[in-house]
Amino acid sequence: MWGDALATYWVRREAIKTLRQLDDRTLRDIGISRCHIETAVTGDLDMELVRIR
Repeated sequence: MWGDALATYWVRREAIKTLRQLDDRTLRDIGISRCHIETAVTGDLDMELVRIR
């Protein structure tokens, strides 16, 4: 069980790292802002509440 949690942690960290390397325009194109990267990766971001201009 802890192995699954550890694997999930590393996959999420890699996704966060990859998203942080993108420029703001690309992030905006996929519908997230830089300040929401971590919550988007963990699935805690409610896209109905986030509006990016």
